[in-house]
Amino acid sequence: MTTTAARARVDPLALPLALWVGLGTIGALGIALTSSKIGSVPRPPGYRWWLDVPTGSYDVAHLFFYSSVAILLLGWIGVGFQARHGRLSVAGAGRTLALWGGPLFAAAPVFSRDVYSYIAQGELVRHGFNPYLVAPRALGPGPVLSSIAVVWRDSTSPYGPLFVALTHVTNLLTPSSLIVQVLAYRTLGLIGVVLLMCTLPALARHFDVDGGVPLWFGVLSPLALFSAISSAHNDTLMIGLSSLALLVGIRGSRRWAIVLLSVAATIKLPALAGVVFVSAGALRDVPPSRRWRIIGEAIALPPLVIAAVTELVGYGWGWLSPSALRIPTELRVLTTPVVSVGKLGATTLHAIGLHVSTSAIVTATQYVSELAAVALALVLVARTRKTNTVRMTGLALLIVVVASPTVWPWYYLWGLSLLAATSAQRSLFMAWVAGLAMLLVGPGGTPMIGGNGFYASGPLVLAGLIWFWSRDHWRTIFDGVDRVE
Repeated sequence: MTTTAARARVDPLALPLALWVGLGTIGALGIALTSSKIGSVPRPPGYRWWLDVPTGSYDVAHLFFYSSVAILLLGWIGVGFQARHGRLSVAGAGRTLALWGGPLFAAAPVFSRDVYSYIAQGELVRHGFNPYLVAPRALGPGPVLSSIAVVWRDSTSPYGPLFVALTHVTNLLTPSSLIVQVLAYRTLGLIGVVLLMCTLPALARHFDVDGGVPLWFGVLSPLALFSAISSAHNDTLMIGLSSLALLVGIRGSRRWAIVLLSVAATIKLPALAGVVFVSAGALRDVPPSRRWRIIGEAIALPPLVIAAVTELVGYGWGWLSPSALRIPTELRVLTTPVVSVGKLGATTLHAIGLHVSTSAIVTATQYVSELAAVALALVLVARTRKTNTVRMTGLALLIVVVASPTVWPWYYLWGLSLLAATSAQRSLFMAWVAGLAMLLVGPGGTPMIGGNGFYASGPLVLAGLIWFWSRDHWRTIFDGVDRVE
């Protein structure tokens, strides 16, 4: 057998990039055509999305929808093969994003209803309410309130003041049409996408890894497309700003990196993790006399920036109150690894005759996981140096998500997008998450694991943890150095 023939057998995905992009485009178009039937459409039912194509019964629509998702996923895998062989340029990724993201941008949202909550918060501000004190219920009956997921209609805003200000501006600049407002929030989310397009390849070049792969993960993956473009999640803005900050930091402007990370935290607080690792990396190679200055700046700059943004926006400090910080953790959904394990543990105890509260067991599991996350984060901080700041920040964000009391699929993008710009981009686990995580929720935004689903999800989580810690793979991840100085 010739070398060429052997390679053809080993590389079944070695087809032209244009073919895979075209295949993904077909999948995106199929998703767009069925989204108005089974997606996270505006409510009440009489409120139609502008692109409303008859697709038959719900069963037929679901079959067509998931077939289209599978086609998009296959196209993404093929593009990833090309990216890993250095054949995906920034321009090529941009063209692919336009072809895949364009249909999703025009279609009804899928996999999440959060964009309607954003619109409601902007409407509250426009009507003179403080979204940190008043819940969307105050808007009264109408398409906006009806379109929000029921569990969030009585919750105040959990987001930072910068994002609340952006919701106000977005609502002021758009008419009251709910469809137009969804499109406006997607446009806002594209700012984060553009930041990622500009910064992830630059980070990758700094670490001497391929610049197309992080775009494949952070911009073109199903997780990124459905989260950033279809659902318009504000996570994309936070990640984009964080990526920019880390790029500024590794190029020598640590103070500006901390400022940008602090600004990102006024969208969503997890961005502050970057401040810890940027500062820890800077401590390694400086004399003791300068270390206190670095520590002092890390402690002082974020509160100053956050205070400035909070006071400038003018809605007060309610977003940092204990009740506001608890809002994202109030739901105990089985898409959360900790909740699945907790419910499995409680059921096991019941089976052996120990009748303890399921809620108490889940709560205890959450506390244990949070303590474990803190311990692992401290290990990462201790191992941080200038050469692996981005890797450690990404790992910390991923650990925080996995150990969180409530996990939604788009949270995984926090860490995956940054890790993809380092030598960790070769991880098969990351590819599985980026490709399939969004399927943990249904087209309408409802978690797909419910009822007794923890009998499957709980053992899978435990098996994954045992596999991870029983091998030396974790040492490679924690000890990784992405650049030799």
